[in-house]
Amino acid sequence: MLFFINTVNAKTLKYIELPSGEETEIRVFPAKGEVLLIGFACDAGKSKHEEATAQSLAEDGIEVWMPDMLSTYMLPKSRSSYQEIPSEDLAHILYEAITSNKGVYIVGSGPETQLLLRVAAQWKEQYPEYQNLKGAVLLFPRLNAEEPVPGVEPKYVDSVGTTTIPLMVLEGGRTANRWGLNHLTQKLGAGGRQMVSKVVPDMGGYFFKRADPNRTEDVVTSQLSGLIKVSLFYLQEASK
Repeated sequence: MLFFINTVNAKTLKYIELPSGEETEIRVFPAKGEVLLIGFACDAGKSKHEEATAQSLAEDGIEVWMPDMLSTYMLPKSRSSYQEIPSEDLAHILYEAITSNKGVYIVGSGPETQLLLRVAAQWKEQYPEYQNLKGAVLLFPRLNAEEPVPGVEPKYVDSVGTTTIPLMVLEGGRTANRWGLNHLTQKLGAGGRQMVSKVVPDMGGYFFKRADPNRTEDVVTSQLSGLIKVSLFYLQEASK
């Protein structure tokens, strides 16, 4: 069961030296519950909605770490930049989280979700004896390797289909990507790993990052922490 304990402290900063020699800054929203959630923000510290969500989760007993990997390597925010982040560095951040003895989950949105898949695969290869990485939440993933062509089977980034942890995929009901959700989840679930996918009605992609959300999106943005908690519940149930 997931137990949430309502004990929270203020946001702190944590610095970790990575195998590549770089030092990364992690925004930590501490909590005394049994779950630790890592969100690869890649936002140069500017994600107002994500930070508010992290604080809300911490108030419900879920500790949140937000490492900004693009800033660590001084990379621009583009799809190609994610490929330049070393998988070993990502796995090292997971290792630091695992030493907390909490159940660790990872979360990301859009093209950032490829980092989740890569780090999960790297973790399995590098630390096969550790079982504390419990699952990943993919919010509106954008995992195409190239622009999709109507009538042609999509091609995905190499990390799709490489993970063995349970995955939860959420897609917006008002995005074109919802029509390819079944195909994507089949590829993500290759090898028999647990997969759960849900369409969020009346939602566009990246709704929590947009300046002009519709009314439903605005409500869900304010309740994004609840959406993530429900996703963690589904992941727990899927892994039983």
